[in-house]
Amino acid sequence: MSIVQFASVRAGKIARLSDRAFPDTVRAEICGMATGFRLATAVVVVALCWFAPPLAASAQGQDGFYLRGDFGDSDALTIRGSIEGVDQPTRCDRLLYPDQTAIPGDPACSISTSGVYATMAFDRGAETMTSATALALGYARGWLRLEAELNNTVLGATSAPLVDAGGLAPERVREWSAVEEPQARVSGFNITDLFLNVLLDYNNSSRFTPFVGVGGGVSNVILVFKGLRVRRTLTDGFAPEGGVDPGAEVAVPAWQTRAAGTADSAWLQLAESTIGTSLIGGVAYEANERFGIALRGRYARYGDVRKPGKWDQVRSHAPVLADGNTPATFDLVLSDIVFYAVTISFVYDL
Repeated sequence: MSIVQFASVRAGKIARLSDRAFPDTVRAEICGMATGFRLATAVVVVALCWFAPPLAASAQGQDGFYLRGDFGDSDALTIRGSIEGVDQPTRCDRLLYPDQTAIPGDPACSISTSGVYATMAFDRGAETMTSATALALGYARGWLRLEAELNNTVLGATSAPLVDAGGLAPERVREWSAVEEPQARVSGFNITDLFLNVLLDYNNSSRFTPFVGVGGGVSNVILVFKGLRVRRTLTDGFAPEGGVDPGAEVAVPAWQTRAAGTADSAWLQLAESTIGTSLIGGVAYEANERFGIALRGRYARYGDVRKPGKWDQVRSHAPVLADGNTPATFDLVLSDIVFYAVTISFVYDL
């Protein structure tokens, strides 16, 4: 008989609208309560199955095709990101100079080599509701099962600091606002997989059948990326490389005055394909000769995704590089995309 897979449903998730919505201590308490509630739910379901009356047929007695549907919850473990492109010093922006003869001509202002100039690490967990659903057609023969699976995992939204990288990072120390620090955000984050799974059942005389497996295939990653970098005001000590300390009794250059308080912002929608793999494990329970349920856990990892984009504004003016003409483009690269999901599976033998 085919083996059903069982996965626990997250019993409820508190949506967090932003990093400032709750203090860290309250978030920790909420996460602890939610985790405890989910574990308690899983224990209750398994206990009910254990004390159910004996079945007329065992969970391992039938070969053939079956359908499986999953409903549950998910959460991201890590998502790393980087922004690649041409990064030039603020002092080189000719659009900041009312007197074009004052534009510096040092080598840094003519850099055209692309490289990583900002990184982000989304490891705070989702701030919004998440879910994991799947539909699979499987075939069981003895202790071996094969499945063709279509699943969708919603990972919600999360934010992370946008950290300077590359050669200009040291000179940015007194450039970005300390009140509104550089920030990156992903939202609408979901992954759709078309996987082939291979699973092994541990046959035994009880009503429960543990199983493990692996899966892999093609995945489509969808999300919206937002990036924002705001510069300090002169009052807050805006002193980029090549400028002067606003607190000193020295005249502040016109370009520095114009750049103070400006912002760089980007909005990019990503929908890219990659390769995904997963590790699967759980325990199945046979309710009757055709229907069963299972507690199913899944740990998934995906290949890098890359998407070209363009800044919406640079230093609060048109998105161009220091020459005033070349578009300020970049590549968003996401790597280390990893999440786990726990679901309840409902299985029907055909």
